Amino acid sequence: MNIKILKAALVSLTLAAGGFANATLITSDVGYTGPGLDLTAFQTGSYNFTFGPEAIPGGITFVAAPGGGGNSGQGSVIGQGSYGLNSNGSFGGDAVYIGVDSGTGYADLIFDTEISFFGAYMNYAPGVGDNAFISALDDLGNILETWDLTMSAPISTPGGFNEFEFRGIDLGGETFKTFRFGGNYLLLAATADGTPVAPVDPIVNDIPEPATLAIFGLGILSLSLRRFKKQ
Repeated sequence: MNIKILKAALVSLTLAAGGFANATLITSDVGYTGPGLDLTAFQTGSYNFTFGPEAIPGGITFVAAPGGGGNSGQGSVIGQGSYGLNSNGSFGGDAVYIGVDSGTGYADLIFDTEISFFGAYMNYAPGVGDNAFISALDDLGNILETWDLTMSAPISTPGGFNEFEFRGIDLGGETFKTFRFGGNYLLLAATADGTPVAPVDPIVNDIPEPATLAIFGLGILSLSLRRFKKQ
């Protein structure tokens, strides 16, 4: 058999089997060292509806094909503004994000240099349109790996505001050119300086640690003994 035909057949079998054997779905930002999103240029107070292409720092090009042209008919969101996520709450305020702005269709982040893994903070609107998904594509647009987030790694932030979870794809050493995401109004979040937006930390009351309490107790005991000796 011709070698080229054999290689093509092997690639087809690999894709049919569900992608690369070592590919994994990333569900935590712990130890993540891949590309991040710097959306500083889009902190304009506007949705900035667009189909792209839009240049994002770090050698990334954004293009989109939201179902129906997006909720506005003018493309996906890459900017700021109120963005509903059904039972998962909403995004807004100072948050800067890329949102497909449709329950169907997708948006692409195309990298100048091929990468082996990519992840971002994201959220979606459960039950609205197609299931949320993320995919890795090669330079020809072939899907190398795809994950249904709704089924494999659901995100739940009931009634939350600017809340999210980390999701991504690691091809286990193999490389891809495009990160695709879509379904359920899926969005990727960042602040204007590229740092992920996060919920406000809860206020924690200052409670002395056990060791501190022990030292404090010894001080009181010592003071009491001195008073007893004087008496």
